[in-house]
Amino acid sequence: MTSRRRWCAVLASCGLVLAACGGGADPVPGEVATEVRTPTGSQQVWCAGDGPAVLLLHGIGDDASSAQLVEVERALAGSARVCRYDRPGTGDSPAPEVPGRGADELDAELQAVVDHTAGGGPVVLVAHSFGGYLARVHADRHPDRVAGLVLVDALDPSVGLVTGTGASDLDDVEMAGEGLDLADVEQAARSVTALAPDLPLVVLVRGEGAGAAWTAGQERLAALSGRSRTVVVDGAGHQIPSEAPEAVAAAVRDVLGPAG
Repeated sequence: MTSRRRWCAVLASCGLVLAACGGGADPVPGEVATEVRTPTGSQQVWCAGDGPAVLLLHGIGDDASSAQLVEVERALAGSARVCRYDRPGTGDSPAPEVPGRGADELDAELQAVVDHTAGGGPVVLVAHSFGGYLARVHADRHPDRVAGLVLVDALDPSVGLVTGTGASDLDDVEMAGEGLDLADVEQAARSVTALAPDLPLVVLVRGEGAGAAWTAGQERLAALSGRSRTVVVDGAGHQIPSEAPEAVAAAVRDVLGPAG
């Protein structure tokens, strides 16, 4: 059984990240694919539209090639420059060139894609599930480059990857072909207890299937900024980007303000 098929079987029961199991979607009109290289591996990046920069981050065991992020890109491409990317070892990106990548390597990879997306300017990060770990670390380390955050049913360290995925331990967490040092990534996310107090932040929360621990984690995410807003997406489960892409797009427009 392939890594993706094993992952799909696991996630069918626990529901944390299932979008990678689906097929691709029709491309967004005007979309351009680019390979962005870093010392730790190559990343496939897709961008469409013009305007404020928006970057979509996928979850663990998932990829940006899946239909859900394409639909968010499609919803925003008329008013923003929207990009999505596959981390090394996921989707259409080749295997990483460095084993055991941790928080520093992932942040450098993300920074390379931010530069491609926004040039030297700021970007709105839209992070689903495990992508929330990467977004909060990046916003903490590069506050001048992050104009806002949209956390889409994102994982909070108070829940953690083991509980969130239903794995027995971190070594058991399926991660496609990424080969990450998950303990290091999780510790880096846990160390970020607050972001810039005026950072625009929207927390999108599933309306179905969230337990008490997950709900408490979403409240902690909202507390990262003094300028946050929480939106419960009625009828949606964890896969908000595919189940309600317009809700994600609306949250991005809210963060962008009149320009969006």
